[in-house]
Amino acid sequence: MKLLETSFSSAPLTVEKIAQMLGVSKRTIRYDLDAVGGELRKKGQVLCKKAQKGIWTEPMIEKQAKEQAACWSEYYEYVLSKEERCNAIIVNILNGSTYISTEQLAGKLFISRSTLLTDLKSVKKLLEQYKLSLCSKRGLGLWAEGSEEAIRNVLIHIFSSCLHDFGATDVCGDDSAYEIVLFREYARELPVKEIAKFFIGLVNEYKLPCYDFSINHMVLALIVQLKRLNQNKKNLQLENQQIDNYQWELLDNLSKKIVGELSKYNQSFCDHLEGMFITKKLLSSKIYIFSDEKNIALEHPSVNLLALSIAKTFVEHCQVWLGDIYLDDEELMYNLALHLQPAVERAKYGMELINPLLPQIREQYGNLFMIALRAVGEIEKSLGIKMSDDEIGYLTIHLGGAIERKKIRTSKSLQVLLVCGNGVGTANLLAITLKNRMSYLNIKKIVSVYEIKEEELDDIDIVISTIALKLDNIAVLHVSPILSDAEITVIENQIQYFYAKKFTRVEKVNSKNLSTLSLKDVLLPETIALDVEVRDWEAAIQSAGNLLVDIKSVEKKYVDSMIQCVKDMGVYIVIGPGLAMPHARCEDGVNKICLSMVRLVKPVKFGSPVNDPVDLVFAFGAVDSKSHLSVLYELWQIFNDPIAMGILRTCKDKAEVLSLIKSFEVKEENEILNLYKMG
Repeated sequence: MKLLETSFSSAPLTVEKIAQMLGVSKRTIRYDLDAVGGELRKKGQVLCKKAQKGIWTEPMIEKQAKEQAACWSEYYEYVLSKEERCNAIIVNILNGSTYISTEQLAGKLFISRSTLLTDLKSVKKLLEQYKLSLCSKRGLGLWAEGSEEAIRNVLIHIFSSCLHDFGATDVCGDDSAYEIVLFREYARELPVKEIAKFFIGLVNEYKLPCYDFSINHMVLALIVQLKRLNQNKKNLQLENQQIDNYQWELLDNLSKKIVGELSKYNQSFCDHLEGMFITKKLLSSKIYIFSDEKNIALEHPSVNLLALSIAKTFVEHCQVWLGDIYLDDEELMYNLALHLQPAVERAKYGMELINPLLPQIREQYGNLFMIALRAVGEIEKSLGIKMSDDEIGYLTIHLGGAIERKKIRTSKSLQVLLVCGNGVGTANLLAITLKNRMSYLNIKKIVSVYEIKEEELDDIDIVISTIALKLDNIAVLHVSPILSDAEITVIENQIQYFYAKKFTRVEKVNSKNLSTLSLKDVLLPETIALDVEVRDWEAAIQSAGNLLVDIKSVEKKYVDSMIQCVKDMGVYIVIGPGLAMPHARCEDGVNKICLSMVRLVKPVKFGSPVNDPVDLVFAFGAVDSKSHLSVLYELWQIFNDPIAMGILRTCKDKAEVLSLIKSFEVKEENEILNLYKMG
């Protein structure tokens, strides 16, 4: 499916090509295609086949408005998944002022009563996450009890799981056609297009920094709010409504403009608490507005000093494990601060932010996600907050973009317009990933689906879009926001088709398959030194660094660079009580991945206010941003184990250190990540 989703009619795939990529027979592919067609329809795609040409996908053409029954009958040409059934059950239970019976629900969903009763167990757990209770009574039916805010939030969450078409262009569902159908039925009699047009106009008028998912989320929130008000659900009580923050005040002013417009549909929008609800939704939608008076970052007046400080803390803790320096990446620091500024407010007041790309981020950037998770832990400690995995997913995207920026090359180029609806961080990472693998792409502009202008397409060779859309007279390559290696391979093949028309064929860039090293491969007997005497922290780093110089893993200048990094950027390398991990840039003299361990007789102070004095120093060198991560994850496991750390501090010889490492050896990365989550 991933391969097919990156295909299009101008350069279709063949059964033979797919079989080669997946390492199976052509017969297997032909059998699998029968099942793939139905799954693609759920995502708003049609599987197309033509003899002597190949196979490709096209967006499902949106039909004109339908009657309710016709709309549902079309959808039920395929069987609902359990998740889809549960979402539909919740919407039906919350969509009305009366009870709904199990027979009515089963009939609406075309499922048996026994299946429904089984699903209700999962529905109950889902509602409890939003502090709602599923209630039932013989003779009456089912209903939910809880706050009005919680009811609205769960409905918004369900509808926000995919990108909706609010009339800007010919857009199909981003992730699943089901939520779109479900929302259409829910909002069938509401002025969805009008409200969306007003809000998009407001965003453009005030030049609000946001993205398609922000608009998507906010329009859905306003529609749910209007629906509930029309149902006379006005007993709204907001949690954490007193937020004295400059950003809150500015968002509140924007919400008053929205209230002024929407009050023509229902006067209850003028109620104070309803305006506060809109303000909270603006914040949780990641629509940024900042106060000029409070912002003192001169080059980027939309970012305040606190946000930059938090971003600096985050990057400091990340770059320890990345084995390179990223604090001087101004684009990274700015984008992180821009995200963290409202993220801290959301975490402080328990506001929900949905990251629709979280599963893909965890799959494709699992290593970076775990590094970001650890770094966020330090922020949480200092601020007394708890950030969700959804927030951490966004931070991971920004981190990934910084890593990819180091790899960009230049060449003759195709002119590309990149359409991305999943946020500035995702868009930048996608752009950099594409340019890294295909340096001959010139991404002229990154736009949201609402910003596409016909005049901008005149000199464009191809449009690459994370949203299924159809444009006249120009090829559109539909890709995932987070690209897998398989998808990148297919995209290269597809883009080469267009490149060959404009230039001579370019050799594809084959990424080097780096072998996965383990801790025992790099921490060797000759790079371990126990009970070393040093006078200060510089000598401690020199001692650990010289072990790597002696085996020619790094050059002498790398040791000097490690010391200079601490002088220039502080003691972020002291990552735990008595534990330091000095390193420098990859280009400062690293010949191969390496690691040394020095245990000091007498601990020395590095200047850390929390973790001094240091008695264990692990110096390492990395040749890139990825190949050393498996090594550091194994080391991470040891650092998280108090017993293991005790052994390192008391063992009598190197053999005990090596034995400890062997006991912690984990071959499968997925197993490693699970252990980190548990620990």
